[in-house]
Amino acid sequence: MVGVPMSFPRKGILGYSLFIGVYTIVLLLLTSCLSAANNRSERTVALSAASYTYEGQALVQTEKEAPSDIQAHEADKPPPPEPEPVVANEPGADSDAAVNAGDPLLLPLAVDTKSATPTVTSETYVPLVPPAGKPSSKVSIPVLNYHSVAIDPGNIVVIPPDKLEAQMAYLHDHGYTPLTLEAFIRLLEGDRSEKSPEKPVLLTFDDGYLDNYEEAMPILAKYGFPATLFVSPGMTEQDGYLNWEQIKKMQAGGWDIQPHGMSHPHLPKLSADEQAYEIVEARKQIEERLGTKADIFCYPYGEYNKTTLKLLQHHGFRYAFTIDQGFATNEQSPYLLKRIFVNGEENLNAFAAKLPKLK
Repeated sequence: MVGVPMSFPRKGILGYSLFIGVYTIVLLLLTSCLSAANNRSERTVALSAASYTYEGQALVQTEKEAPSDIQAHEADKPPPPEPEPVVANEPGADSDAAVNAGDPLLLPLAVDTKSATPTVTSETYVPLVPPAGKPSSKVSIPVLNYHSVAIDPGNIVVIPPDKLEAQMAYLHDHGYTPLTLEAFIRLLEGDRSEKSPEKPVLLTFDDGYLDNYEEAMPILAKYGFPATLFVSPGMTEQDGYLNWEQIKKMQAGGWDIQPHGMSHPHLPKLSADEQAYEIVEARKQIEERLGTKADIFCYPYGEYNKTTLKLLQHHGFRYAFTIDQGFATNEQSPYLLKRIFVNGEENLNAFAAKLPKLK
């Protein structure tokens, strides 16, 4: 009789202990699963961020033939200062709605912070409409892309003044006709109201360096050549860059002045509202200062995304130039016109080889 009352509590205790053990194991398993899921989520976010950074760099460095070196120049001579650090909002529904307000024909801006590829897609292509009553035919014009004119050995985006002089002499002696921006657009759009030159070419200078005024303008003036200058108004008056008085003198000397962003930013890193400010404010300041239209854009660093393209369309820009290599044609999107990079280290023969050999 002594063993009977002792066996019952022992069984109860064992059962209770088994229940507690199973419960504890289940709880530990659940905790472990939740922790692993969180770690995977954090790792995915980190990898996504790293992927964005890498893809942005890879696009600049590998996607285009010459631009990898072109973009390296931005830090060499003298580098355009980065804007103050901004915590950019993702261009989501609110910013998209603000940009597209009042225009039901525009799709919402893409939530896209990666640089677009140079390939023209059905989503980004905006076809040119040939003049009524005139046959459509391909028009192809070389657009030369210069930057700084100075002595800076090893920097391919800086061309020595004597080399620029030799190139302008070559264009003059071989029958090339540098165009004003409006003449370029008329040719591209198939307007034949005026006789077309046999060898048209457009000269463009990016960034607004002071040496464009001191060195390039006198050389071009010697041959009576016009050119197009893309400037960032927020950088005027800074050391190494043009001021407004110099820009006005260049305009009077036959240079077309057009926007290159307010602060020469990496546009794809900005929200839609920030991009809109960089694009529209640059145009506004140029038009107010110079009294001319400034609706031809040039992408800082050659970078853009779908949001950039839709903003240009929404705000009535007519054309935009990339750093994608090739001749500008009327078969390209108006916002993806190609240019030919002029390497300051190359000789005259290499320069001549980039130009069309017509008749």
